[in-house]
Amino acid sequence: MADQPRAGFPFSPPPAAAAEAAGPPPGTTTAAGGFPGMSPARPAAAAPVRQPAPPPVPRAAAPAAPAPAAPAAHRKAGRKGGDTLWERVRFEVTDAVTSGALSERLIRASADVEAPITTGRRIVVLGTAGGAGTTTVTAVLAKLLGSIRQEAVMAVDATDQTGLLLQRLGAGGAAPLSFLMQQFRTQPVRTLPDATTNTAACGNQVFAAARTDVRSLADSPLTLAEWTDVSSTLSRFMAVSIVDAGASPLSRHAGALLETAHAVVLVSPPGEDESLRRQSVQDALASAFPHLQQVGVTVQSRAQAATSGEGFLPFDRHLAGGGALQLSRLGSRTRIAATEAAGRALLAANRA
Repeated sequence: MADQPRAGFPFSPPPAAAAEAAGPPPGTTTAAGGFPGMSPARPAAAAPVRQPAPPPVPRAAAPAAPAPAAPAAHRKAGRKGGDTLWERVRFEVTDAVTSGALSERLIRASADVEAPITTGRRIVVLGTAGGAGTTTVTAVLAKLLGSIRQEAVMAVDATDQTGLLLQRLGAGGAAPLSFLMQQFRTQPVRTLPDATTNTAACGNQVFAAARTDVRSLADSPLTLAEWTDVSSTLSRFMAVSIVDAGASPLSRHAGALLETAHAVVLVSPPGEDESLRRQSVQDALASAFPHLQQVGVTVQSRAQAATSGEGFLPFDRHLAGGGALQLSRLGSRTRIAATEAAGRALLAANRA
């Protein structure tokens, strides 16, 4: 919080100054050059002759204190954000020429994210191929939903391989999903603090848990019964629960997650062959889970020209870095496209 200006304290004049201003009291003599109340002056004695003080010996100048070291974040030259300088200038000019078209897109997308919901919505993020970017998309959607809605959002890494969702969300520590499931089975959950006891806080009202014991559970996927208990409990306290299901769209593991979901976000790489594969997965999911609302997101690579159409997430240097996600470092196009994807996913979940 910014420091508030202070008006100062009401100091009163020093006693000596006040007395001097008032003058000496009646009947009091004042010696020349003295203060009020002193006795009459005595004959002045001869003043001793003072020897001139020796000239000061010059001393070597003390070395200047070294300047404090800059924080690590500022010592790194060329700190990479989402857009290059040329891209930022180009989009600012474009936004000005088009009368704020980019800003209007962001406002509309944010309004979709803020749409009212009746109960906690459950969204599953599913990849059509390995390396499609499901963890990145899950992290971005969770962060945006938590920051715009200002309500509790739960992100779950339920992949059937070792995931990095907690790292992308900037979690401070481990939060095994097995601990959360055990708590829900054995202990009453009555409040939000109860529901988040075994989760990791990631900022912006985002909480997370991960299947860190994946290797021991790789051959025993989540069952529908146990996941139903977890997801229904989370929906009582979380505005949105978003689950990273990995890249096994037709596996038994994904089936348990999709059975209780309201919407699925299908993430695919760019390319014509990948588009055909995603269409095949969409048809299979529509047949197996007719209640599911589907949303498609294509994560573009550096080599591809950026596409601003619906369903495309442009390449972003910050996202490609693989570190903890910071919304402030996303590029303009990425921020808008990701917010639109979050809005479409939430609207689809509301229609279920």
